[in-house]
Amino acid sequence: MNIKQQQSHQKILLASLFIVTNGYASYANADTIAPSTLNNSLNYTSTNTLLLEQYKDNFVLPFYYTQSPNHKEYQSIIPEDGKLSKYNVNFQISLKYRLFSGVLTDNDQLYFAYTQRSNWQAYASSAFFRDTEYEPSVFWTFPTQTTYTNGFQYAGSTFGLVHQSNGRGGEQERSWNRAFVDMTFKKDALTFSIKPWVRLNFGAKDYNKDINNYLGYGRVSMNWNINSKSMLTFTVRNALESGFSRGYEKVTLNFPIYKRLRGYLIFESGYGISISDYNHYDNAGGIGFSF
Repeated sequence: MNIKQQQSHQKILLASLFIVTNGYASYANADTIAPSTLNNSLNYTSTNTLLLEQYKDNFVLPFYYTQSPNHKEYQSIIPEDGKLSKYNVNFQISLKYRLFSGVLTDNDQLYFAYTQRSNWQAYASSAFFRDTEYEPSVFWTFPTQTTYTNGFQYAGSTFGLVHQSNGRGGEQERSWNRAFVDMTFKKDALTFSIKPWVRLNFGAKDYNKDINNYLGYGRVSMNWNINSKSMLTFTVRNALESGFSRGYEKVTLNFPIYKRLRGYLIFESGYGISISDYNHYDNAGGIGFSF
């Protein structure tokens, strides 16, 4: 096993540790959280008292299919057989830690969050990590209970900074920094979010100057609690800005299987399924489990 393979296996061991730790925290707090409670990253009314919480979706997809793998981008890490499998194991770990509460208002909260998503070529002759995306962020949430007509509510605002990177250096580096504001609305079982952002330049060499052309200047997301146990989400990015030529769409379904075991289904299409593929168009889908 070479050094790269050792590093890859170390990454998945760390990822597994994160998942197990997060699952244990949820289990330990089961007396105060209803079993049917779903994670909703747009939710401002969480009653979770833990400092360390789930942020975005945590999932493992034993079956994840990418229709058109980006051979050019991953040429340097493709094994000697020259193959880049369309079939992968895809997983994401996402946690947030509450740093402060009640700084400016009675219910504002300052968080640090970390999200990591990996594409593992587990079914290839040489099982290597095709791509890993790292996303640390810090953000400040301001919940509100402003109600308009017909039960339509403004749920709150979030202001934050986020770094997104593929963890590589030199000409293979794909990264950017952004400042964002997330404005969230709610009506009954629907949660709707508009999240514009601005790219920040800290003076480092820019290896992907055209990234805004593909990843856009914001995203729109909608979460629908189908019932108390299932959630459907829909996300769109860079549709209007690009004239519907370089957009990205994602649909996910989170549903119960047995007790605390949940199923997870995802379909993605467009540019930037991962930051390494920000200027590459692909279609992908997978099925597995969420935690």
